[in-house]
Amino acid sequence: MRNKLPLPDTPRNCRICVGFSGGLDSTVLLHLLAAERASSGLAVSAVHVHHGLNLQADAWARHCRAVCRQWQVPFHLRRVIVNRAPRTSLEEEARTARYAAFSALPADVMALAHHADDQAETLLLQLLRGAGPKGLSAMASLKPLVRAILGPAAVWRPLLGFTRVELESYAQRHQLAWIDDDSNRDVRFKRNFVRHELMPLLAHGFPAPVATLARAARHQADAAALADALADIDLAGARAGAGLDAIFLRSLEDVRLKNVLRRWIELQPLRPPSEARLLALVRALRQSTNDTRLAWHHEGRVVRRTKRLLHCE
Repeated sequence: MRNKLPLPDTPRNCRICVGFSGGLDSTVLLHLLAAERASSGLAVSAVHVHHGLNLQADAWARHCRAVCRQWQVPFHLRRVIVNRAPRTSLEEEARTARYAAFSALPADVMALAHHADDQAETLLLQLLRGAGPKGLSAMASLKPLVRAILGPAAVWRPLLGFTRVELESYAQRHQLAWIDDDSNRDVRFKRNFVRHELMPLLAHGFPAPVATLARAARHQADAAALADALADIDLAGARAGAGLDAIFLRSLEDVRLKNVLRRWIELQPLRPPSEARLLALVRALRQSTNDTRLAWHHEGRVVRRTKRLLHCE
């Protein structure tokens, strides 16, 4: 693994904050970026999100602080409360809490240490959830970080082209120390099941499954980009003031109508609805003739039709 990274197209004084768990992946990323500071003019810092879910969480925070002190990297500690309500995914709730913490940081770019193995696992997880092309495109190397308070920022994943084996080799070569989180071996969590049970099984029957799945994710990203481009064309045709022309939308065939509605909801910005929820909106739009016939609720907002106008309240 080379020491240089393909840095994003950012200003010379860009503030990059590394999501630093203390594990192998984020330790390698922080080490690489800390070494880049002198030549690139980057302002590099690190944030450790303390979830409070493991008995070792305080020790991990101390380890991360000590590493940052040794490498002279400004360190942020953020404690979060993870929703542990019944019938919720602990993995998803922890991720939501992490990104909420990231969104409040004074940084232009959040650098995350996801690598090629993570990408392959994400593709399989999304496939088993029945996701479409956007979900199957897995993780983008550079994408906007939506945050309401501090304005635009970006999530950057510069290690997606490297495997975990390559990261381990780099860490050993540079004599790095990292944390091993015992929960990463608990196969009750879906990602761990894919990592420890499914991926080794695939490797027995298919050559280089990580690289193959990463290539499949790139193909899906291309398909998702084309779908978004078509949706933007349809949105331009449907725009009517602050809403959309319901008559124009109803003239589209179902597959194109679903595509443009999904894009419109995403731009609100709201989380994409499930397939069943999106179909419910399509049916309601097809059947409605006035504002009393359509009231579609999603993420605390409501889509209504008033005469010809479809709008989101």
